[in-house]
Amino acid sequence: MTGNWVDWTLFSAYLIVIFAFGLYMSRRESSASGFFLAGRRLPWYAIAISLFASNISSGSLVGLAGDAYRYGMAVSALEWGAILGLLLLTFVYLPHYRTLGVFTTPEFLEKRYNPGTRCVFALTVIAVEILVYMPFVFYAGAMFMNTLFGFSAQWSIVGIAAFVGIYTTLGGLGAVVWTDVLQGILMVIGGTVVVVLAIGEIGGLTALEQQVPTGHFSIDLPADHVAYPFPWALLGGYFLVTIYYWCHNQTIVQRTFAARTDWDASMGAIGACYIKLIMPFIIVLPGILAAILLPDLENSDQAFPLLIQRVVPSGLMGLIMATMVASLMSSADSGLNSLATIFTNDFYRRWIDPQASDRTLVIVGRLSSVAILLAIVARALTMQVDSLMQFFQVGLAYLAAPVILVFGAGLFWRRATPTAAFATFLVSPFVCYTCQIGHTWWPWWPTSMIFWMLAAVGILFLFLVVVSLATTAKSSADLRGLIWDPKRAFASQQPIAKAAAGQPTDQVHAPNPSARIWTDHRLWAGLALVLMLLEMWWLF
Repeated sequence: MTGNWVDWTLFSAYLIVIFAFGLYMSRRESSASGFFLAGRRLPWYAIAISLFASNISSGSLVGLAGDAYRYGMAVSALEWGAILGLLLLTFVYLPHYRTLGVFTTPEFLEKRYNPGTRCVFALTVIAVEILVYMPFVFYAGAMFMNTLFGFSAQWSIVGIAAFVGIYTTLGGLGAVVWTDVLQGILMVIGGTVVVVLAIGEIGGLTALEQQVPTGHFSIDLPADHVAYPFPWALLGGYFLVTIYYWCHNQTIVQRTFAARTDWDASMGAIGACYIKLIMPFIIVLPGILAAILLPDLENSDQAFPLLIQRVVPSGLMGLIMATMVASLMSSADSGLNSLATIFTNDFYRRWIDPQASDRTLVIVGRLSSVAILLAIVARALTMQVDSLMQFFQVGLAYLAAPVILVFGAGLFWRRATPTAAFATFLVSPFVCYTCQIGHTWWPWWPTSMIFWMLAAVGILFLFLVVVSLATTAKSSADLRGLIWDPKRAFASQQPIAKAAAGQPTDQVHAPNPSARIWTDHRLWAGLALVLMLLEMWWLF
């Protein structure tokens, strides 16, 4: 599709607005805290929308719709797992991250274990992000632009990388989050437009119900299903990856580090849960609609772009073009900024120049952003994959398996030792690879990541326990404040009081004494969980 002048005007206007806004926000950040954590002044709604926008990349839009084309609404298990992951972040990990005031998740591991564990985790994160996650984002976006508009895939990758790289490198997290807010709103609007137009093309909801492929509106797939068996699709290997992604992944957690108060951090994560509740109907349902309108596609990952080509008329195409580019940019800028944050704080400031000034740290952050971006683009230009979502999930499994054990043991078991944590990271790739290819030796061994990752985590858990019992643990004094405390985790939080005219600024962040029950983050977290269960029951 080429679009008409209205489409290209809308699309160009969107790019100009985002670019100008990103550059404007870049002028506000000159300190290290400002560049990497937006000055720790983000409100809850910005965090919630940015969490959603960073998560829903062009790869997610293309990959989830592609899997839904083949398997139906069962793919929604990934979105419901995200809600569980966000609630774990809120009540298990976030209280510790915020209390310690860390810049990065690897920094928490140094406080709980030792510098070596921090270093190996940070190295692993950078490697996986450069080789798996970020190339996945760019590759999917380029495939979309090529399928729908005929743009060169290579030049699409290079162009988006250059565009995102400028305002991310200059503006840091503040520019990333506030541009994510605009892009997240646009993604919801654009996705809704596609769904409404596709349902209209089919003939309405009644016609949709009559024509939907058998089983595509049910999540109750058999336990031996190749990709999304119920309930293992929600509680198996996918969920273990989800725990890492939402609780330990710097790209996601960094937004909560930057919240202006603990309440804003918690409500930001909980607010993202409510956005996730509508995602099955915006990013999964299009795959089912494409299965009706575009049967027998050879490559199911082309379902979403070809559906857009089928149902979106000229005049609205500019909006959809902007939506897809927004999904690519929001994930790309977030990943790039988090990687620069890890490199600068976990390597440069920790090992090279502990006394570095704020100005030096910001410069290093910007230079590392450029170097990392070049590596990501080089990887994306050489990628070839069969299923985007399976590539993404398997790639993250190798990182998630040791991370969830090391973090979990660190919070819940005082006896977990630095030696065991470090050794678990070292042996994990070999354990995961053995479990992944185990079916080549034992015919009964599972081939799906949902199951072999459970085995890998089980083996690594036994390894961590044995090594911990054989080595020296930290003293109780060293672990003070680092072990999970349910009283602190579930304590009531209140929003900040509004500043009155002439009120001292140091009182602005005091708890609001007039806050009501509906401001209690625990209430909203419980309601989100109930709504998720009702949604699952409806589709069961």
